[in-house]
Amino acid sequence: MTIVDSIVGAGPLSEAILQIAENDDGTVFVRTEKNTFLLALSETRVVFEAVIDIELPAQRERILAALLTYNAVWRETGSIRMALTGNGADATPMMIADMLINETFTSENIAIMIEDLEAKIEIWRDIIATGADDGSAMVHSSHSVKV
Repeated sequence: MTIVDSIVGAGPLSEAILQIAENDDGTVFVRTEKNTFLLALSETRVVFEAVIDIELPAQRERILAALLTYNAVWRETGSIRMALTGNGADATPMMIADMLINETFTSENIAIMIEDLEAKIEIWRDIIATGADDGSAMVHSSHSVKV
């Protein structure tokens, strides 16, 4: 079974996954009702990326501090990280997670990862929309597949 076969196999295992497509460049997209995940593939890992489609409000510095605080506790979050895509005022938050290609790389765990990321993105949308806190609430809500 190939990496892409395992990813495609996750589709029927999750009600959250609406579509899985592979581009000519080898990247894979997984679409859910609210998010699109770009999956970058290598020989050793798959990197999940999802842009959180929300503008940063006036409390931008608090939000950036929350993103960095979240990154500092990567062991507790299953290596999920937050970043910004774009520059300056056009920067948009994004979530990034890695999954190693090993014995835990199964269609079932991929489905769990997508569902977990989907839930965390919704929490981050709320955090961003309300101007952010210190990010500590996110640490305790982690149910990620530890990779």
